[in-house]
Amino acid sequence: MALTQDLPISNSMYKLLNLIIDARQQFPKAFRYEFGTELMMLAVHCCEYIRYANTDMNLEHRADYLMKFLCEFDALKLLLRVCEERHLTSLTQTAEICLLAESIGKQSTGWYKKTVADLQRQKANGSQQVAKPEL
Repeated sequence: MALTQDLPISNSMYKLLNLIIDARQQFPKAFRYEFGTELMMLAVHCCEYIRYANTDMNLEHRADYLMKFLCEFDALKLLLRVCEERHLTSLTQTAEICLLAESIGKQSTGWYKKTVADLQRQKANGSQQVAKPEL
């Protein structure tokens, strides 16, 4: 287990959080507080789920945290899409955000699939060991 701040997904998510904070300052007043704060909080929750998944050695819990991350991240991407369509972010900010979101999505999906595969392998090995009677 690596330190959370050393994980590429954690670094990318942290950069995305900072981009959202910077972009939020430029939102029109009607969107800045409620909408901008929701964006920011979703990004913070995603950072938390990455930390939880990295520190929990129980594969079932890790898979749960990663699934929660994926759900929060989907909601975050939806709101980022609204920002793009309403031109709340500049073209440069939108491009940076999209690249980071794509990278984070690929990393998180890969991490989740590997965790689920490891969990299935662990359960299969556990059931084989239980099936063997001791003499």
